[in-house]
Amino acid sequence: MAIFDLDQTLIDTLSRFYRVFNKTLKMYGLPEVDWRNFIDRYKKDDLDALISPPTLVEDFWDTFLRIYDEERFEDDKIIDGVMKCLSFLKNAGIRVVVVTGRKSSRERVWENLRHHGLDRYIDEVYTAENLKNHEFRFSKKELIIDIMKKYGVSPSEVIFVGDYKYDMMSGKKAGVFTIGVLTGYESRETLLKYGADVVVESVASIPEYLKKVECEKGVSSNR
Repeated sequence: MAIFDLDQTLIDTLSRFYRVFNKTLKMYGLPEVDWRNFIDRYKKDDLDALISPPTLVEDFWDTFLRIYDEERFEDDKIIDGVMKCLSFLKNAGIRVVVVTGRKSSRERVWENLRHHGLDRYIDEVYTAENLKNHEFRFSKKELIIDIMKKYGVSPSEVIFVGDYKYDMMSGKKAGVFTIGVLTGYESRETLLKYGADVVVESVASIPEYLKKVECEKGVSSNR
């Protein structure tokens, strides 16, 4: 089974993130941020510094996640190589599930996937809409565990792919093999530090990586 994060892993949604971030700042009476400052802080994972007082941070991000899908997604872009990767997994008979920290309905995410033609490769979608037990902010650990329970698979049968340090932490805590991708502006070092078993440039690299692993297993078993 392959479980994928959505934003900045399968789809480039950064422009939407920027719009919603500024909309949320405005809702809290805080000054909006220009694109260059936003990108700089996003890369450094320092957007919290724009939220004051600090006691508002958790509430701010909860609001952000809830209104995220109210924004249009027509200008989102599929990350290069995603179609090829998902097609490879589908043809190999590997179940593909998408998880997202968005506090939105599954149907809204399916609508997003259909718009980009990705829905035909996806078996199921899980969101944080009804998630009650967050171990840490932006955690997907509980979602990953719920998926494994539903399909009766063990952690050794699962790969989890994401772009963010908290994705790596989620996968690590869920006990699954975790692949970090560099399409979300996190550094290779950060992804590894937070639990990635391996880091690749993007989802486009995953088919070749899996082929290489299978080949190595075959060589090992024949020794």
